[in-house]
Amino acid sequence: MFRLPLILVCFLAFYGFVSGQVKGIVTDSKGEPLPFVSIYVQGTTNGTTSNLKGGYSLNLEKGEYQLVFQSIGYKQHTEAVRVADHPVNLDIKMAEETIELAGVEVKANAEDPAYPIIRKAIEKRDYYRKQVASFTCEVYIKGNVKVLESPKQLLGKDVGDLGGNLDTTGQGIVYLSESVSKLYFKQPDKQKEIMESSKVSGNSQGFSYNSAQDFNVDLYKNYSEFGRNVISPIADNAMNHYKYRLEGAFVDDEGRLVNKIAVLPKNTSDPVYGGFIYIVSDTWNIQSADLFTTGLSAQIPLFDTLSIRQNFVPVAKPDVWRMFSQTFSIHGGFFGFKIGGSFTAIYRNYDLSPNLPDNFFTNEIMKVNEGANDKDTTYWNQTRPVPLTEEETVDYIRKDSLQVLRESKPYMDSIDQKENKPEWGDLLFGYTWQNSWKRHSITLETPINSFQYNLVQGVKLSLGLSFTKYLDKTKGKMFKTGGRIAYGLADKKIRAAADVTYRFNPKKYSQIRFSGGREVLQFNELEPIPTLYNTFFTLVSRRNYARFYDKKYAKAEYQQEIANGVLGYGFLQWSDRSPVENQTDYSFFYREKRDFQPNTPVNEHLPEAALARSQALVAGISVRLRPGQEYIDYPNRKIVLGSDFPDLWLHYRKGFSALGSDVNYDRLSVSVSKSDITLGIAGVMRFRLEAGSFVNKKQVYLQDYRHFMGNETHIGNKDNYMYTFKMLPYYAYSTQKSWLEGHWEHDFRGLMTDKIPGLKKLGWNLVAGANFLYTSAAKDYVEFSLGFDGIGFGRLLRFDVVTSLQHGEYQGIGYLVGISLPLNELQF
Repeated sequence: MFRLPLILVCFLAFYGFVSGQVKGIVTDSKGEPLPFVSIYVQGTTNGTTSNLKGGYSLNLEKGEYQLVFQSIGYKQHTEAVRVADHPVNLDIKMAEETIELAGVEVKANAEDPAYPIIRKAIEKRDYYRKQVASFTCEVYIKGNVKVLESPKQLLGKDVGDLGGNLDTTGQGIVYLSESVSKLYFKQPDKQKEIMESSKVSGNSQGFSYNSAQDFNVDLYKNYSEFGRNVISPIADNAMNHYKYRLEGAFVDDEGRLVNKIAVLPKNTSDPVYGGFIYIVSDTWNIQSADLFTTGLSAQIPLFDTLSIRQNFVPVAKPDVWRMFSQTFSIHGGFFGFKIGGSFTAIYRNYDLSPNLPDNFFTNEIMKVNEGANDKDTTYWNQTRPVPLTEEETVDYIRKDSLQVLRESKPYMDSIDQKENKPEWGDLLFGYTWQNSWKRHSITLETPINSFQYNLVQGVKLSLGLSFTKYLDKTKGKMFKTGGRIAYGLADKKIRAAADVTYRFNPKKYSQIRFSGGREVLQFNELEPIPTLYNTFFTLVSRRNYARFYDKKYAKAEYQQEIANGVLGYGFLQWSDRSPVENQTDYSFFYREKRDFQPNTPVNEHLPEAALARSQALVAGISVRLRPGQEYIDYPNRKIVLGSDFPDLWLHYRKGFSALGSDVNYDRLSVSVSKSDITLGIAGVMRFRLEAGSFVNKKQVYLQDYRHFMGNETHIGNKDNYMYTFKMLPYYAYSTQKSWLEGHWEHDFRGLMTDKIPGLKKLGWNLVAGANFLYTSAAKDYVEFSLGFDGIGFGRLLRFDVVTSLQHGEYQGIGYLVGISLPLNELQF
């Protein structure tokens, strides 16, 4: 009963009277509310839009104004209003667009009159794209995503109310957020955004994901960037992909003739829009647009359709128009959920001649101000240009109240008491105990959920215990420590290891880690065949691909971003490395048909001494240089967005012949890579090149060699094909000399498959690839692949056909099914 006054206060604060406020409801001729109507003061970009229920409000200084009401499909309406000391209620009824084709006769087989208009717009496209040298404006964005339908269960578990987001009908708002930013732009492509305020329903500590840069679809550019580049209706090559039809024209309140043109895809398999675009005669600029694309065309499988409504207003004579409002409407679904939502952006108070210093634009393309999420209800009531609907108001109040409850100690303790209660399954698959209030947890790893089998240890029984403590509410800073003990039933040896990790500066990606113990590891510690795969192939196919050795070690690691785009990593390790042999030959099948291979890597250039027991003191330094790295600066973290330039990695590893260490070598390597080279609608290309050498190799053991990520199975890690080979034997090319490695891939993003009936609906992408490796000892190896990505449930799988050549000789053909597994490129 103590929440009622708070609700009333918030409710009255929202609906409270503000001096100089104009508000009302916009409806059509039948009295139905009109959402997303642009409302602005004539001759300015000071304005708002109507909400989902047609409601609007606009704060103005005392005076007389001409308010313009503009909506796609409706006649522009101008209303005089006088603002005094009291609020003005102004309801508007908008008439449907009066479209006329008077005087236009379209003869059979003649070109539609829309085509010369579009040609003029295409001719002026680049002019309008470059017209304004620089500008600033304020941007308000509101995002509202709602679950329209939900399943009763998901993966065998009750869906429930999704943490209070759904009502008894299975519907509800799952994301509601507002933000106010200042956007800065300078030709040709310099942008910066400063988020001044942010509000997320049910998360007072959160920051909105709304970004004016992300939501800006510029139709004056040839392409719009989604999962796949979508072609603008006035792109240079638009005539190859669209047909056009003049629906008619109307005259706006300023006497301008505006042409309504239907945009009709020639081939719906292309990355194209459908809908309408409005072009102003004589100046040939866009007045508004009402377009849509499909999730298949844009390659955003979550969405069925994505609609875009844009309105432009004149801001300077003779022909300077700027975007005033933009609304994205989404509909889609996944796992039985159906979702719908909208993101509305209002661009206002343009300054076309900002006085910005030369060093204003940096690689920080967005900054969220400290305290942006601390604004109170009064601030938002005075600031938001689009009034909340009743549903949104209730959502804020209810979820903010729920957040207070759920962040209280009694509530967290009650949830922990329920979740921490052990069950029989925890003894088999692991158990986690947590204290949510203090933000720490303890996890027990059991022999069942960590089951492994290999020929050295046989069945490996492991028991692990870890402790995790988050040092702040955002979980950016963290302390974690853990240990594990393992026993091999075949070799009858107990081995144990432990580690401590401290992540202390999220903005710098700063982390320090200490680890040590005794373990059985693969000679290539990047694990070219994961332990789970090796267990499966050993037991089921009677093929032991992995090769192991025994390692006692102590290791210290440190990572930090030294400067923007410069990431440093270093380690120091002492280890005692001993060879081990197979201790069992058990498998489920093929026991009479196949023999297991010895636990010795197959490499014809490998001296026997390289497999002997050794002690090693090794240090390594890696530096990644990413010129032009763009990022978003949050008060508590930094989000890296990438760069237009390739990544350059420098690696140096030194083996010291000191303190009883047997090794003595220096290994240098450099790599350059780029993972997202967009080639218009032709797709995305990626590559990686690496060259390296042992400049000193006085004493090198197999563990110190440069190993490559080979594969002798039919399962691959599709996310790391820029680091791996698809058919290369695991250790055949391992070297202590020089090497050159190259990887290339091109994802056609539907360019080819969309032309094949049935494949577009499946959403598969054709991917071509090539890999190359040369070592001074084993010479050259090349492989080529062609396959499909985006296969199956959740588009998680990939299938490739691969062929390889060694020294120019054909080695055969194979296939590979790709799934996702993590890989740490620092270790290269």
